[in-house]
Amino acid sequence: MKRRIVFGGLLAMVMASGGAVAQENAPRAAEPQSGHGDHTAQGPAVPRWTSYPMLVPGRSFGRTGVRIQTYNIHAMEGQAIGSFDGQGEAALKAATTGLEFSEDGEFIVKAVETGGYYLVAVQGHGPGGENANAMTVRYFSNPGPAPRDMLNAVRPGLEIAPNPLPREHSRYRENESWTFRVAMDGKPLAGMPVTLETSNGTKAEFQTGDDGLVEVAFPQDMKEVPKDKLSHGRAPPASFVLAVRDGGLLATFNGTYRRDAHAGKNLWFGFGFVLLGMAAATPFLRRPKTKGDRA
Repeated sequence: MKRRIVFGGLLAMVMASGGAVAQENAPRAAEPQSGHGDHTAQGPAVPRWTSYPMLVPGRSFGRTGVRIQTYNIHAMEGQAIGSFDGQGEAALKAATTGLEFSEDGEFIVKAVETGGYYLVAVQGHGPGGENANAMTVRYFSNPGPAPRDMLNAVRPGLEIAPNPLPREHSRYRENESWTFRVAMDGKPLAGMPVTLETSNGTKAEFQTGDDGLVEVAFPQDMKEVPKDKLSHGRAPPASFVLAVRDGGLLATFNGTYRRDAHAGKNLWFGFGFVLLGMAAATPFLRRPKTKGDRA
């Protein structure tokens, strides 16, 4: 009985020390990249921190639609590509819906049959007059097929896109590295410089490998947020944009990222507390020898 009590106490201490981290890492439904928690009721703020083309989500309506505003690009045409199972041009075409733009460059993306990830792409002229292709992703409830075929589909022009995407209940975070793919007409481009800019002021440059993949390290640049500004106990996300140029072509991808899951948590203190508890409990774990146990 005494051993059961001691082990129960140790288990409680371990759970207490790891509870804060587990709570931060636990899945939260319908909160992917650029999710419905990343905007205000008045719509998206103008991204003054970058001159690169961006597609910024605004107000959502229900769980199947969202308004998106274009910035730093004169939109000419665009597509929303839902996740699908299949290969080839026919499968891609069936999953693609054309976008209609308002005079100020706003458009609506709606989940068609199923939810899951949608890849949103807008083509037009960038701030320097270059041909630009801006991309982002949007997640809707009622998950559909895995986004693998959607990401690997051959699309015309220069693009930079995630490879892979975070899981539906996950997100980009500080101090994490994620892979993106740079391609021209579906073919990977090697040795291409990729620029990262964040709304917190970070600027960095990376380079694609022979396979067109680039590993982007998200910086630890999140600012401290007053408690009264927290949303459900969490700091609001920051925005980022990745950009790549090839001659007179420009391609971008933008999204959001959150604080490091372990930020502000003293894990060593929690670990030390558990070790101290185990050491204190050691004398109680020694079982007295019975006559049958003695030599």
